[in-house]
Amino acid sequence: MIRIFFVLLATLLILTDACGSSGACGCCGCRAKAKARAAKRVSGDLVQEFDGKDDGNIFGLKVWNDTKTPITEKSIQLLTNPNHLFHVCCEERQLPPACVQKCHFNVYNKGVLESMFFGSSECPIEFLPEMQFCAAQGKDHSQCCSQSQVDATTAGSKCLTFCDQTPDLYTPIDYSYAPCLDRFEDMKRCFYDNVKSDAITHFEAKKSLQDKSTSY
Repeated sequence: MIRIFFVLLATLLILTDACGSSGACGCCGCRAKAKARAAKRVSGDLVQEFDGKDDGNIFGLKVWNDTKTPITEKSIQLLTNPNHLFHVCCEERQLPPACVQKCHFNVYNKGVLESMFFGSSECPIEFLPEMQFCAAQGKDHSQCCSQSQVDATTAGSKCLTFCDQTPDLYTPIDYSYAPCLDRFEDMKRCFYDNVKSDAITHFEAKKSLQDKSTSY
């Protein structure tokens, strides 16, 4: 039990180690600033709803603002799949293949975090913050996490910090956050459900606009 506590604690601190106000990731930062901020914003499109936090211009989240690739019935199945979006984000952020393989909600779990910390995983621990960012798609899932009682630990509302992956957000973490990883699966469920809901709304709206424009 003590060993698990220190594993969780160390993992939280590692998530914080990469932090910095210039980082591209939310809550606990990432190793580098987003590389792809050159994508132009699109006016007259529902994509603006996702631009409030500069989502589409962050390296790894470009798919949300991609206006060049036509959306088909086949592609929309992928675009509304949180596992696909998680995987694509990790690939675009150029994470090592061993880490990209873990960018799937059925694989990304506390066991993976522990193996990364102890070095038994081929995915280096330094990439953990980026994986968390990609899982959340750079969004704030605090409301869902609160409703799912992610904050129902001795750390209380501090646990909601890990649910907010807003780009460039920085929150110092200390030992009092350790109990939060007991709610890791609940965090993941919020990420998955919210990303799926947002993706369905976003990409179906884009497809509708695309279909209307091509019908003229």
